[in-house]
Amino acid sequence: MEIKNFEVLIVEDSEEMLWTISNVLETAGLSVDTVTTGKEALKKLEEFPEIKLVVLNYLLPDISGLTVMEQLRKNGCQAEVIAVSASGREEIRNGFMEAGAFTFIEKPFNIRELAQFCKQALGRGNA
Repeated sequence: MEIKNFEVLIVEDSEEMLWTISNVLETAGLSVDTVTTGKEALKKLEEFPEIKLVVLNYLLPDISGLTVMEQLRKNGCQAEVIAVSASGREEIRNGFMEAGAFTFIEKPFNIRELAQFCKQALGRGNA
């Protein structure tokens, strides 16, 4: 099995969305892992510091994606974050961007555009 030098963590509570995003990113050659709650995401990022990118949904069953991101930064995690939300509310977008997100994408989004953002974020992290 080929080991990738980076990993993408997808944090999304919709099984259908998880499947879609992970398939597209894996097809694009990225190594992907998935979780469905904020607490799982925090645990996974603590266990695997080599994760370079997090695709993070705002609305999760336990804690908000914004809370997850703020906790990641507090823990010193430098992974890039691409935030996604079905709510285009300005305060959600601004909250993610102020916390240091690479970008914010409103659902529904073009999956190829997401893959492109992922590649850009990973490239930026390796520059």
